[in-house]
Amino acid sequence: MQRWVVVGAGSAGCVLGARLSQDPGSHVTVLDDGPSLLPGEVPAAIDGPNFLAALDEPGRTHNALLATRTSRQAPSAYQRGRGVGGSSAVNAMIAKTIDPALCARWGWVDVDVDVAASRIQIPSELAAPHELGLVDRALLAACPTARSAQLTRRNGRRCTAAEAYLWPVADRANLDVRPLSRVDRVLFDGNRAVGVRLTDGTETCADRVVVAAGAIHSPAILLRSGVEVPGLGSNLQDHPSVALTLQYRAGLVAEQTGLCMGSLLEQRIGDDIIQLLPMNHLGSGSPGYGLLMVALMTPTGASGTVAIDGAGDPVINFNLLDGQRDLDALVAGVRLALDVVRRQAFTEIIEEVYIDAVGTTAEALTDDAAIAAWIRGNVADYVHATGTCGMGRVVDEHGAVAGYSDLYVCDASVFPSIPDVNTHMPTTLLAELLCLRGMMTR
Repeated sequence: MQRWVVVGAGSAGCVLGARLSQDPGSHVTVLDDGPSLLPGEVPAAIDGPNFLAALDEPGRTHNALLATRTSRQAPSAYQRGRGVGGSSAVNAMIAKTIDPALCARWGWVDVDVDVAASRIQIPSELAAPHELGLVDRALLAACPTARSAQLTRRNGRRCTAAEAYLWPVADRANLDVRPLSRVDRVLFDGNRAVGVRLTDGTETCADRVVVAAGAIHSPAILLRSGVEVPGLGSNLQDHPSVALTLQYRAGLVAEQTGLCMGSLLEQRIGDDIIQLLPMNHLGSGSPGYGLLMVALMTPTGASGTVAIDGAGDPVINFNLLDGQRDLDALVAGVRLALDVVRRQAFTEIIEEVYIDAVGTTAEALTDDAAIAAWIRGNVADYVHATGTCGMGRVVDEHGAVAGYSDLYVCDASVFPSIPDVNTHMPTTLLAELLCLRGMMTR
């Protein structure tokens, strides 16, 4: 019996649990440090349309996780999903598939990519017209190329990676999913992985270990384990973003528990892709406001890092906008957004557009220099961390960690560069692809 341990039950880990346990000659243990997500026991906040409520569900995010975005900003919270289902249980449900041309640039040119895509079990459906909020409808009316978003849902309900992959195979005797099991480190015999140790001291033996804890926690686990590979924890990327805060006109009230994001606009500006993403409401604490988010989906800066502190916890520095090109591209994106919010569909519903929490209006963004200065002080991430165990640097094309035996990584950390779309579906594709290639059976 081949014994597997998969560390992490998020977008990749759920795929791995289902696919690896298809072999009756294997036993697969999937460990996650957060709560379970069982049929019939899904919290209403996760099942519902409002991802802000899902993020507030107790135990579903890593509350103590902090990250530095730029040298001009103090560290602040970085939201990552926790528990079975991972970030697929708390994200905004935007379902974007990866560009085949990007796969080709990464060297993923074989037919397996198409086959892997056909195996994906995450459903998607368009946001229904009646669900669209004030900013959604304004964006669709103002921009002919905007469209309703595909969401990772089935019949109007969120479908997590756990529901799509683990629930259908929950009765397999050779699959053991263990929530509330935080892995401290991988155990080795020389350079061969032989199991993992939990923070409570419990050890689980394995013939092969797959770390699938995401682009923040996977390198942290490997670093705590003493893994030494050049580039481990480097090349951290995210999609840099800024937000325009929209104050609704008197008498207009957004549904505070409804769908937060139901449309988007993606526009190519030169060689870059800008995404405009509405937020129809900001939750019950901020009635009367929405957002229009502006994100650069094609950043070139890749000098962010994940290290560990003396306690072994992640130290995250994204170093966003470390190159002039990324700053210039995001400036162009903000110009696009400012043009959009001045169109009639927006002016009919918007009283004012703010750029900070102290009441500065968008009128302060008088030219590119002013926009750039604002971006430098306010740039945020898209919670799309990637790249810290990159393929071709830390792992090979099968996910195997360089210089080690029976140790693999499979999650967004292994992307050679950040995908130009939201990362949940590309991560699912990656897991399907590496399993299809016989990733861990070489």
